[in-house]
Amino acid sequence: MERLSTAFELPRDIWLAIAIKVTRNSIADLYKFCMTCCVARDVGDEDTVLRMVAIPPPHEMNWLWIRDPVGRRFFERCIGIGHPELLFREALRELYIRHNHAIGWEMLQNAASNGVDAAKYALSMELLYTVSMMLMLRDDFESKNKGLQTFHVLEAAGALTICKLVFHDVIQGTWTHMRRLPMVNAENLVCSSHACPSRGNMGAIYRSQRYGRGWDLNDGDGGAAHIPCVHCRADYELILFVHLFD
Repeated sequence: MERLSTAFELPRDIWLAIAIKVTRNSIADLYKFCMTCCVARDVGDEDTVLRMVAIPPPHEMNWLWIRDPVGRRFFERCIGIGHPELLFREALRELYIRHNHAIGWEMLQNAASNGVDAAKYALSMELLYTVSMMLMLRDDFESKNKGLQTFHVLEAAGALTICKLVFHDVIQGTWTHMRRLPMVNAENLVCSSHACPSRGNMGAIYRSQRYGRGWDLNDGDGGAAHIPCVHCRADYELILFVHLFD
């Protein structure tokens, strides 16, 4: 008669698969899993598992976790091993709060390469913003094309609204007076074609939508969606991006 295997005899890759499935639910579920037995505790502490742990949105975060030394060490370790969502949030703090652009930029690229759509959105906006502000000095076509390509992919996937909501959620959790506020004006445009009939009109469309019709800043409908020029739509999105800091 064959003997049934016990849980302790399961291969480690099975334990890892179980731990990853559990940890994608919540941090609380991960800790409950780790308390079941010594094998679960060891597996639940692996970098592969911690990199997958579900992090609640900033407005749902229990700030006691951050203030508690154990909780603080947990989040610091997750950031250290490259948890994409936490890297994205830390990247925004480095870029817009601590003004450490090189560190924040590297973290943002890392989070974007690991599939965080909100990080891709922020990356594309930063690229387009930087290029638009530098156009009078030089044309950085590589950065501009990369920013436009990322923007267009997110736009086609219908992901812009949720990206703005996630970005706004992180930024609004910081002190207003400490933020580095980007600014755009009529002279700094992504669209550089003087033959484009919609060039330079995105500010007027934004004001009409937000103030004239009471359109929500994060509403995915309306706005510049009807504009055929992707460069102008990117200009419009830059205006929305800047106002996410309000």
